[in-house]
This record gives sequence, structure tokens and C-alpha cells, in this order.
Amino acid sequence: MRHPAVARLLSKNLVLPVALSLLGLSATAQTMAPASSPMGIYGGGAFGIGAHQWDCGSECNRAAFSGKVFGGKRLTPGLAAEINYFVFGTVDSDNDPARTAATGVATERRDVRAVTFGVNWEVELLHGITNHLRVGVARKRTDREVTLASGARADERGYGTAPYVGAALSYQPVRDVRLIAGFDYIIDGRGSNYLFSVGASGEF
Repeated sequence: MRHPAVARLLSKNLVLPVALSLLGLSATAQTMAPASSPMGIYGGGAFGIGAHQWDCGSECNRAAFSGKVFGGKRLTPGLAAEINYFVFGTVDSDNDPARTAATGVATERRDVRAVTFGVNWEVELLHGITNHLRVGVARKRTDREVTLASGARADERGYGTAPYVGAALSYQPVRDVRLIAGFDYIIDGRGSNYLFSVGASGEF
């Protein structure tokens, strides 16, 4: 049986090395843990193919080069308030004589821009890979250049509000920089728009 005095001596001799070891592990863990950005603000841009779900004429295009810029402020580590500005590419429509007679429109050129307000919810799937889910509301501006059946030209501008959703995957190659591939959809019936894009963002 070990003598009590010897046990007390061993205990005192073990306390200091164990305490120093724990302090060392704690410091190492703090060094390895990624530090959060002090301001919690991010911004970036993305470009790709945008589509117009419009009721166009006999010959028309529905897709064009499009893009967006965006920025957000983190409310929690996984949730941010976010704003996006979309520029959907210009699309054209030409009507055949029968459709021109029926609609009174011979040609149309359409350009859509939109600002969305919403939230970005982030879920880390793997180390460095994050899923982004977005939901909000879009304020749209649609510019139309129309050639009427009579040959006269008319310019029209309309505004509307519609729901907005989006989904993306991002990869973080270095701290505070993300590479992003995503899909954004403004749900507006036959006036809907969506964007497939790739881009990048930085956090501050």
C-alpha cells in the first residue's frame, strides 16, 4: 500500500505538467480555429446564363448573358440579410405576319433588371464546402422596345414585385474568399426570370 505522503508528493508533481499541457492544447486549438471576420459583411458578383420565361413571338430568344452583384450582413454565423442586383440580358422577339396582325406588335426587345431583398441561410456540408439557401422578395423593372404593326415605335417601362428564391454551393479556398456556383429564380408567372451563374465573394 502506497504511503499517503508519497501520494501527495506525486499528486503535486503531476499538477504542474498536466496544467501546462492543457494550456498548450488550448493555445493550439485557438491558433487553428478560423477567426471570424470582424465586420461580418460580404460582397461579390456572379455571371452566367439568364433566362426570360416570356410569351415571345414566332422567332425569339429566351436566354442571354446575365449577371448579378450582391452583398450581405451576417446576423448569426449561418444567417445573413442580403441584397442582390440582377441584370438579365436583352432578348428579342419577331412576329410572323399572322401574329403581328393578331397582336399588333411586329418586334419586341426586352430588358429586365431586379433588386432582391432577403436572407441567405448557410449550411456547411463538408470542410470548405457550404450550401446557400436564399429567399426574399424581388422588385423588377422591365423595359420594352416595341415596333407596332403600323411601323411606329414605342418604349415602355413597367415595375413589379415577385417572390425570389436561390440556391448555391460555395468552396472556400482561402480565408474570407469563396468561389460560388448558384441558381436564382424570380417567380413571376410568364414574366419569371432565372440565372445560372458562377462567381466569387469576399468577406470583411
